[in-house]
Amino acid sequence: MSKDMTVRIGGESGEGVITAGEVLALASARLGLHVHTYRTYPAEMRGGPAIFQVRLGDQPVLSQGDIADVLLAFNTEAYHNNRGDVRPNGVLIYDADALKPADDGFIYYGLPLTTIATRQLGYSRGKNIVAVGALAAILGLPQSALETVVGEKLGRKNEQIARKNVAALIAGFDYVHTNFSRTDRLGITSSNIGGHLLLDRVEGRGLSALGTPLAERVEAGDPRGQLLLSGNQAIALGALAAGCKFFAGYPITPATDIMELLAAELPRFGGNVVQTEDEIAALSAAIGASYAGVKAMTATSGPGLSLMSELINLASTAEIPVVIVDSQRAGPSTGMPTKTEQSDLNHMLYGGHGEAPRIVIAPTSVEDAFYKIVTAFNLAERYQMPVIVAMDQSLSLRTQTIPRPQTDDIRIVAREVPDLRQAVEYKRYALTTSGVSARAIPSEVGGLHVATGLEHDEYGHPSYDPYVHRSMVAKRYQKLAEAGEEFREVHRFGAAAPNIGVVGWGSTEGAAREAVTLAQAKGIAVAGLYPSALSPLPEEEITSFARSLRALIVVEANYTGQFAGLLRAKYGLDSIHLNRFDGLPFTAEDIFRKIKEVADNG
Repeated sequence: MSKDMTVRIGGESGEGVITAGEVLALASARLGLHVHTYRTYPAEMRGGPAIFQVRLGDQPVLSQGDIADVLLAFNTEAYHNNRGDVRPNGVLIYDADALKPADDGFIYYGLPLTTIATRQLGYSRGKNIVAVGALAAILGLPQSALETVVGEKLGRKNEQIARKNVAALIAGFDYVHTNFSRTDRLGITSSNIGGHLLLDRVEGRGLSALGTPLAERVEAGDPRGQLLLSGNQAIALGALAAGCKFFAGYPITPATDIMELLAAELPRFGGNVVQTEDEIAALSAAIGASYAGVKAMTATSGPGLSLMSELINLASTAEIPVVIVDSQRAGPSTGMPTKTEQSDLNHMLYGGHGEAPRIVIAPTSVEDAFYKIVTAFNLAERYQMPVIVAMDQSLSLRTQTIPRPQTDDIRIVAREVPDLRQAVEYKRYALTTSGVSARAIPSEVGGLHVATGLEHDEYGHPSYDPYVHRSMVAKRYQKLAEAGEEFREVHRFGAAAPNIGVVGWGSTEGAAREAVTLAQAKGIAVAGLYPSALSPLPEEEITSFARSLRALIVVEANYTGQFAGLLRAKYGLDSIHLNRFDGLPFTAEDIFRKIKEVADNG
């Protein structure tokens, strides 16, 4: 087998493209392969092109891949839209009932998918599973692994549906073995596969790493202990590990999965999930729950974050911890709900009137999302302020194989509480060196205080005194400075002494890592740096990295170069912008081309 392979499935929304991709990804992961997926589809329930891309490897894969080795096309539009993204001499598997491809130099497997599903099986909805069976046979994946996944995934509530889909899968396998001799050289043969069902995907049913069955069907004795998770699933699981007890949210693409998983799981951990009438109510409820003493969060996307601006200010001013996940989508306004972008950065950093400090952190992978949501809760509780977690559609919905989280190593921070046995009157907002003042829970004897969005004195009493305002603004920003001293994590990779640097944030890191590796193989001295904290930024780590560079490339999925502008404004760093804003994620090739261009230009 080649070290990795990229398979793209294309069709119309409603044809089962996403389901087909999920079955292939889960079965491949269970067979011990490393998986990284990417999906895109229209916002409408039916109609419009949909894509699911699965990259498989015998080693961890960091991005969705640059170009497809295999294209499975359900219809003519899918073929025409995606054939330009298939490598020369790649494999085309297609529904011969729906299209007649041109001679593009591919290796062709035409199957009557529609005929098999409708006439042979009497199950028109099973065309996508017939296609998965054919695809798996061509790739050399064992039929039994696919049967198990199809039966579990598509027949949980109806045994008859399970039997129909398994029959569809077998029909696809059988057609390939009966009608084709292998002409490609891409297949994953059984000798390359461990043969053990090593992995499982969380399907909203529990978390073994937290004492419940997160991967309840993983074989005993799994030597690697890996899981296949989406970014949103990792966020939900990490929130449970962090001790979250309350979630309030309003459904919005692409963040809704977080609420759905927590709605199934959080009550089992003694928590509650509330679906509110809008995003304003969601953050209001989360702030109220936190004020009452429990760890609380919400999740949204750009339009919802806009509505939350005033409440973010309230949490900052009243010094109430709360975690907000922003899974960014292409905008502005309603924008493109199912496409990716990193265009909310300025809003996350500065959105709202006045000056209201907040912490912003950016996970870079599915595994990182699990641990960073724990960090978000810890920082919120320690510094009593809102923490925004910057996700995006690409990271939220991708699935990756990751090592099983080591929950025993997770450090959980509890908020500082006052000693109310002392005789003095309790000052909720006492001026301290760190800016952090102990916070009493409502109804505690001796802990009476006022919590208000009005400027206030140390007791919480509204005050318009200039000295009080100066002191309280400084107090709130001192907490941000303290957080910056505690949390300075950066991800650095590549050459030890680079002359070209690649800097970015969030979901583009995997592609940047691969691009840097490709450039180093060409003899280019290049390194990458991805800060985990966007507010406050790790100043020393960034400036020391940039100090010796001949050129700095800033990678981000937006038009205006928001992060590049931030680096210029704060540290005077001039950079070369590499922006993508078409709703699609960066590939390693996108970034490698820019590195090479900069290197060639001296």
